[in-house]
Amino acid sequence: MQITDKFDQCIKAICDSKLIIVDRAFSNLLRTLVITPEYLHVVREAASTTSFSSEMQKCTETGEFVLPKSNKSAVALTVGLLLEFDKRKISVTDFVTKYFPDSTSNGCFQKFIETVIKPFARAFRSLLNGENAIVGERDEITPSVIPEPEKEEVETWLKTLLTEVYATDRLDEDSRRDLTDMIKGTLYVLEFDNPILMKVAFMGLSYALGYYNMGYRELNAVKEILVTYGIME
Repeated sequence: MQITDKFDQCIKAICDSKLIIVDRAFSNLLRTLVITPEYLHVVREAASTTSFSSEMQKCTETGEFVLPKSNKSAVALTVGLLLEFDKRKISVTDFVTKYFPDSTSNGCFQKFIETVIKPFARAFRSLLNGENAIVGERDEITPSVIPEPEKEEVETWLKTLLTEVYATDRLDEDSRRDLTDMIKGTLYVLEFDNPILMKVAFMGLSYALGYYNMGYRELNAVKEILVTYGIME
């Protein structure tokens, strides 16, 4: 089994889907990105230096949607866009019919596949394989979205989770190490003040801890703060 297999299956499901039922395929891709450590690492690296709002503005300012040339920016922007679809903040149908006009809605969707999803998939695979073709200047970093007192509260809850993972006897050593790495990774990305990066990291941590029925109190407390500042819903 190759490292890209699960990702490729998700991309194929999107490409084979129809516009009216593609939501589930998008959600499945997002879930796969956050529960697969190698994929989550790629998304973290891509989102750490990219502002979704500024990239979105640049890519649509001509009235067309054009992905950035940078692999990292293309991955971060597309993942951010899929998150907006998933949260219902942007309508998939409205988006594809506006930026990829065609005689039918499914024709618009197919143009979206060719123009966005397939190039995104190529960029993601390149980053996964250690290739990073960056064109142009460093992307603008998103300004702080969580005030310092609340950020410290999130940090406290995450450190409480870390203590719980260290102390429990319900985990084997591999699982303990994986969860520890994910919590430390979430603490790390908290410092970037990047909404996309924080949402992806938190989703991954929530899925992982949920599998072991751990951390509900701490995760709910963190989620309340993220919801307050528009990172989660």
